[in-house]
Amino acid sequence: MLERFFRFLGEGMPEDVRADLHREAFRPAVVVTQGRQARTFLTELHAWRGDPPVLPDVPVTVISGSVADGMPRRVRDAATAAGRYRAAQSRQGRHVVAARSGHYIPATESDLIAAEIRRLVLPPVG
Repeated sequence: MLERFFRFLGEGMPEDVRADLHREAFRPAVVVTQGRQARTFLTELHAWRGDPPVLPDVPVTVISGSVADGMPRRVRDAATAAGRYRAAQSRQGRHVVAARSGHYIPATESDLIAAEIRRLVLPPVG
């Protein structure tokens, strides 16, 4: 059932990536893992609000979606503001807004993610 519901994630992906998604993302073990995460997520989130993880002095990029797909605009804007705030906590932080994406940025703007990874790990050209 999950695979049918999230079929849109594979749209536009290369065939080999869609095959990986089909093979790995909808197995029963994924649901078990999500259940385990759900049991501690809110407690951890609450703890991090009072004592957030300290980022080392390394380049950090936070990518936020900008499309309010299935969430109220105020919630999307708050999530984007949280990403901007988190990036600002690092001296080398950078916040990038994925203009065509909501929650599933890897599915909708993988090129943006790849460009940010290249920017972080490759020396500047020139």
